[in-house]
Amino acid sequence: MTVPSLPRVHILYEYGIDTRPHTPSYLRFIRPFTHPTIAEQVETTFGWDYQDQPVDLVILERLWRPDVSLPLVEKLLERIHQAGARFVYALDDSFFDLARENKGWPHPGLLPIIEFCLRQAHAVIVTTPVLKARLDSYNPNILILPHALDERLLVRRFASPGEHLLTIGYMGTPTHDNDLQLVLPAIRNVCRHHTGRVQFQIIGAVRNEGTKKLLADLPIHYIPLDPRETEYPLFMLWFSANTRWDIAIAPLRDTPFNQCKSDIKFLDYAAIGAAGIFSRCPAYSTSVQHQENGWLAANSPEAWEEALETLIVDPNLRWQLSSQANSYLYTERTLAQRAPDWVTIVHQLLQS
Repeated sequence: MTVPSLPRVHILYEYGIDTRPHTPSYLRFIRPFTHPTIAEQVETTFGWDYQDQPVDLVILERLWRPDVSLPLVEKLLERIHQAGARFVYALDDSFFDLARENKGWPHPGLLPIIEFCLRQAHAVIVTTPVLKARLDSYNPNILILPHALDERLLVRRFASPGEHLLTIGYMGTPTHDNDLQLVLPAIRNVCRHHTGRVQFQIIGAVRNEGTKKLLADLPIHYIPLDPRETEYPLFMLWFSANTRWDIAIAPLRDTPFNQCKSDIKFLDYAAIGAAGIFSRCPAYSTSVQHQENGWLAANSPEAWEEALETLIVDPNLRWQLSSQANSYLYTERTLAQRAPDWVTIVHQLLQS
């Protein structure tokens, strides 16, 4: 009897000039495909390039390499097709909307590369239904694979009871100045109402010096990161072990780019046992159940102030939101439960 061979997948992860994988690469492919629950179900290799080895699928992620160009990608696809493999493209952000909103990144030369990959791919893997809808015109075969956290990178704990300085936190990449400014009036009022009782902590998220000046008179502490801990696996270990926030916020402006984003901050905040406040938007409207495992706030200073004030004065509600979010994470959205989804996707791609 012939034993069926394992599906063979080669993943071209996105990397920078240091050749280290970017955060989405770890989150979307490296951690899932190396998870022990599926390690023996798919034969997976990773690399900077494809060297014509015999595989069934080649998955190219986002912008691939720092020197990416259309000729490079065209040659890559030619080699993949010559080897008889299927080309799959993976995207977790609406780069076309980002270019219009950001006016500088990604630069115009990258957009034709993304469009080429979308149109030439046998299939496209995305993170959210809204992103799929945004990209449907580029490819008829788009599959949705939501984020899941690798529980091996999480230090599970719960907030300890007792009186302490209440901490409100915000974490993200240093591109969210506009989102944070959305809730700045609410933050100012909360600080004034609770002088000496509340502090804010920020990890990343703020790059613009103008934003820092607006925050300068508030009790805000910027948490520095050791450069050796910024790579995703080490960061998540550090973040989940050391961050002790009572409340965590995730404001998100209502823009076409943000509408396509995922609920990853909800998962991150659930991992540290914080009660989360999130903008009422597509990113969070499915996984966050208002006043059950999180708080959904309209994008107005009044709504955010109400949310902050309510959670500051109600420790029981904070505990409910944080414990329900943590339970949802560990029962629904860790790789211990979700890693088989990646195997399912592989089989779908090979059968379609």
